[in-house]
Amino acid sequence: MSYDAQKVTYQEVTIFDRPALFTECRIDRATVPEGVYRYELRHGDEDWGEPRELARNLMVNFYGTVLTRDPFQLPIDGWIPLESDSLSFQDSGCRTLVEFQEKYPASDKDVIDFYSVNEPALHALYFSRSEEQDKYAGCVGHLRGDFGSGKQFYTTWWPHQQDALNTPEFKADIDRTINWLREQPDSPLRDFDSMNRCCNRYEQICAIKGALLPSCGFMVKTKRYVYMLRCTPVKGDYQFYIYCYQRKPFEKAQKEQQKMTGFQRKNEQGRRDRRCQLAYQISAHHRAVRSDCAERHRQLSKLDGLSPRGLL
Repeated sequence: MSYDAQKVTYQEVTIFDRPALFTECRIDRATVPEGVYRYELRHGDEDWGEPRELARNLMVNFYGTVLTRDPFQLPIDGWIPLESDSLSFQDSGCRTLVEFQEKYPASDKDVIDFYSVNEPALHALYFSRSEEQDKYAGCVGHLRGDFGSGKQFYTTWWPHQQDALNTPEFKADIDRTINWLREQPDSPLRDFDSMNRCCNRYEQICAIKGALLPSCGFMVKTKRYVYMLRCTPVKGDYQFYIYCYQRKPFEKAQKEQQKMTGFQRKNEQGRRDRRCQLAYQISAHHRAVRSDCAERHRQLSKLDGLSPRGLL
């Protein structure tokens, strides 16, 4: 169960010498305000009393949640190890998120976050769409590329919306992001073999429906932009497409797409329920007809002085 970040009582801590709030509860990311960053702590398999890792999200060995004003730059795999003195509890300090925000100013630090995406509602955003849809989602353009013989890196820029959003700020952001992805050891953009391993690892959760060739989708976020990375580890073809969006309109479009997908799932479930109900009614009707026919055979057999055995 996840809790609203605004309604939880916290304990002030320091983590890697940065002020933070700690709670043993899981915090719903959607309730965390802008300028506050949520991370989860993992305990060891045997020692539940000490946190061992700080991660973006955890499925098992959950120790607690920390909220910070200063974000951490996590590697591609989304976690960093903790030492025994990395987390320190304070005797006093902020108990609510509001107090914490008032005490500590927002950070200007701009980190790069890498996500494996298990969200079919976003699959359309890995492809070119109409100019109207581009405008709504804040699409700047897309980068198409391949690794040549395996280690090279060739790209072509395709502008969207007449290249109107391709500003110096965006150019600096995409250069920084691509360079970071190229440097990370486990990044799908490091080289062909790394992409192939990454796609094999995340194939079950990141496969993109509608792609002509087997492809996996990843999402990269900075403070102002979102990069939707479509990876196709097939030699002799283009191996990646990166669709670039302004973050605010993208997240608005993302919520609308999720809402639409939710309605579609609800309608589909309703149709399945109605089909099941109809099938049950038809089956019940057939059972009633068979039962009525059997009873008529019994009655006829009695009238003729015959045994009903063998008639059913």
